[in-house]
Amino acid sequence: MSRHSISIISDQPEDHRLLADCLARAVPNRFDIVSADALLRPVEVLADPGVDALIMADGAQTDYILRLAQKHHSNLPIILLVERDDPDTVAYFRTLGAQDCLARSQVDDHLLHRVLDYSIQLREARQHISALSNRDTLTGALNRSGFRSHLDLAMERASKLEFNTALLYINIDQFANINVHHGENAGDDLIRTLARRITNKLRNSDSLARLGGDEFAVILEDVATSSDVEQIATKILRAVSEPLSLGDQQVSVDASIGAATYPQDAEDAAEIIDHARSAMLQAKAAGGSRCIQFSHKLEFDTAGNTSLAAELRAAVRKNQFELHYQPRIDVDSGELRGLEALLRWNHPERGLLCPGEFIATCDDLGLLKTIGYQVIQHACSAQVWLAQQGMEDVDVAVNISFSQIQDDRFVALVKDILSHTGANPQRMEMELTESTILKSPDAIKACMDELRLLGVSFSLDDFGTGFSQLSHLTDLPISALKIDSCFVRDVPHNAQQVAICTMIIEMARRLNMPVIAEGVETYEQLQFLRENQCEQVQGFYYSPAIPLQRLPRFVQEQRYKRSERLLS
Repeated sequence: MSRHSISIISDQPEDHRLLADCLARAVPNRFDIVSADALLRPVEVLADPGVDALIMADGAQTDYILRLAQKHHSNLPIILLVERDDPDTVAYFRTLGAQDCLARSQVDDHLLHRVLDYSIQLREARQHISALSNRDTLTGALNRSGFRSHLDLAMERASKLEFNTALLYINIDQFANINVHHGENAGDDLIRTLARRITNKLRNSDSLARLGGDEFAVILEDVATSSDVEQIATKILRAVSEPLSLGDQQVSVDASIGAATYPQDAEDAAEIIDHARSAMLQAKAAGGSRCIQFSHKLEFDTAGNTSLAAELRAAVRKNQFELHYQPRIDVDSGELRGLEALLRWNHPERGLLCPGEFIATCDDLGLLKTIGYQVIQHACSAQVWLAQQGMEDVDVAVNISFSQIQDDRFVALVKDILSHTGANPQRMEMELTESTILKSPDAIKACMDELRLLGVSFSLDDFGTGFSQLSHLTDLPISALKIDSCFVRDVPHNAQQVAICTMIIEMARRLNMPVIAEGVETYEQLQFLRENQCEQVQGFYYSPAIPLQRLPRFVQEQRYKRSERLLS
């Protein structure tokens, strides 16, 4: 018989002794007990899948906890321990969602075991029924019915709590070819694999739905900016495009993603679905393998072209693109060690835009290479400026796309930029993803070898999210590994993420490579990485990407914080 975790909340020791003794006498022994004086983090307990039932002594927080459970649609059975079996009190608590009420004087082994067994079995039955009615049988993701329910609830929470909810509408490119050439069973295998890959890129608060065929939707709750949406969409695109095995063949597909955000892009669920799907169709019309975010200010025509094209050409001419820099911090000293250069478009009407809103169109228009070289030039100039400010030991990293590094002129132009700007190649770093390397490993290795002779270093970005072929680490001149934020998000509480992080750090240590962890947002994450000897981190715990001119102030603030800690 499976074991069940029972949480007991009471400030009276007698309650804990009474209930613990009763549960210990269960035959077979099937109850594990978690005890506490008070429910300090009620939302976490109510949502914890590891807790099967909650026994709580009636007190000042009873009404609040029951209403909170209703608000968050918790299916955790809550059993109240009351002073006496009063019918009116029992009826009142049941209207608030309590599963049952037990009077202290009436609690015995048989009654307690029966109430718990019934409550847990009822919960499991409800979960099974819900899964059958709201889940896609092929992937386990939400189906259309479950998707609409979750979207309505997400938008309701966004309205009440005043945060943004985004919707990603995803269509798999080339899926029809898979069914034609490999059969429907292979198509089903592909859809299951892609559903797993997409899920692995989501946060705990996000939901994946399969709308049918080759279409998915992702509900992103509590997204602060379009940059957050772009970051998740980019990771999904990368995950989908990784090669996979169907039978004895390797195949690759891409995805088209449309994004819309509530409340700025839509007023209700129907509208946000329509806008996200419209943006997806534009992404598909533009060639696929990209995300386009819906905008009221950019009108699309029937051919899939947009006024965005003319605006982007003007942006290149008028030098409207700029770089922001996210600090990379030494875990032990707290000092600035490096910067990742991130592209922004300073749009004259819409303000600062992140790459997800324009980078795919740049690729279609043939502007990406030009912009890419501008990025390298800006980053090299930034490195020179940093040295003038006394930060000559800070590395500046730029992301290099496949379209850039496959250019025959790439090495020559990089050399020319380094010479023209006077940048120190020893402080320039280029970040490549595994998916980029996989597309043409031999040609990319030749470029890397030539630039490495100048002193330029290379890091492997998003390590672990692709095939993670270890040959990359020995065959290519890679000097650092970057742990993707999806492996850092829930450490140290997620055992799988802990295992992956420690494995990457230990492997890099044996290869004498530094490790940089992305997406560090909490002190707990930082402390875990410090204890496991990760050298550098970047993320919102220290700073988002900021303009170059703000970096000296950031460095001063960091020094002040370190001195305060030393004196405290």
